[in-house]
Amino acid sequence: MLNHNKRILHIDALRGLAVLLMVMVHAAATWNPYSSAQTSVLAYVVSGLGGLAAPLFITLLGWGLLRANLTHQQRVIRASFLFVCQFLVNIISPHLFEPFTPGVLSLMALLILTEPIWIYPLRQGRLSAQAYFLSIFAAVLTLTFLAPEIQGVSSWNARVSTHSTVVFVEHLVLTGTYPLHPWVLFAAFGATISALPSGRTRPAVTFTALGLTYSGLLLFYAWKNNLAWALPSGTALLTFFPANGPFLIASLTGVTLLWALVSTRLHAEWLALTGRCSLTVYVMHFLPFTFLHEVDERNGWSLTQSMLVTLSYTLLWGLLAAYWYKRYPSRNLESLMRTFEKRFKGRRQQFANQSDE
Repeated sequence: MLNHNKRILHIDALRGLAVLLMVMVHAAATWNPYSSAQTSVLAYVVSGLGGLAAPLFITLLGWGLLRANLTHQQRVIRASFLFVCQFLVNIISPHLFEPFTPGVLSLMALLILTEPIWIYPLRQGRLSAQAYFLSIFAAVLTLTFLAPEIQGVSSWNARVSTHSTVVFVEHLVLTGTYPLHPWVLFAAFGATISALPSGRTRPAVTFTALGLTYSGLLLFYAWKNNLAWALPSGTALLTFFPANGPFLIASLTGVTLLWALVSTRLHAEWLALTGRCSLTVYVMHFLPFTFLHEVDERNGWSLTQSMLVTLSYTLLWGLLAAYWYKRYPSRNLESLMRTFEKRFKGRRQQFANQSDE
């Protein structure tokens, strides 16, 4: 979501892919006929790719933060802007969130504010990139496997409810939809990718092979014992709310595969254009849900129909975003955030000049 002066095509394309996967998973959750017992190849594709949306988002944030080297003022401005955008998302989606429910944007804001802490060993060269990631990986996975109760209950209503300041802080750090723990792992993963020399593929290949093996064994175990393999919440081997250990491993593997695919094989210009206004797309795509979130129930859509509408809605946002950015490159939330940064910097310089006089 964060822009940089020097554009890298595959990074912009990854941002575009991440935000469109977010649109897809939110559309699928909105237009899902819960009473349906059907299965569908499209449903499996949507749920599988949708589960990688937020991990890819946060990984890209970590990649950019290591390179950006933000000042304290820039961190405060960007974090504040993202907190405001999260509040905007919440109030235009009252059927999903309460006004102060922490979400993926507030997670990004918190990661930006705390960046000097979690990225310090890597930025200062205290650890190699591989040692840094393995340290974060081991710490997060150990806490996730040994103390899963600190992440709260597997209930959507409980994770979005913010009836007090204490609950808000708890959700922001541990028990919300996207809390700092364990999602900081993906930011550290992105920073590690950013720090690795170009062309160093061996660590990624090794990690991907191990991740695919582990996830495959879990899938086989679930099938053999008639267990749910992956669910957003509830009782399954992989869960998203909260993000348990097996999900973290599987999603890191998926992000690695997507990164490799887009960076080497997929250089779609429209996807990169979408990525350059990904924050705008993320905030604005919730607006139609406010008015259309019950349309599937009124029309009695089947699961396949819902999935087709979901994919069409996602593609529409991609094409619309690419067209909008190409025609109006400065009319988006990203440009507005940069404007705030420039004005603050200008006023600070003016104040410094007056003090010198």
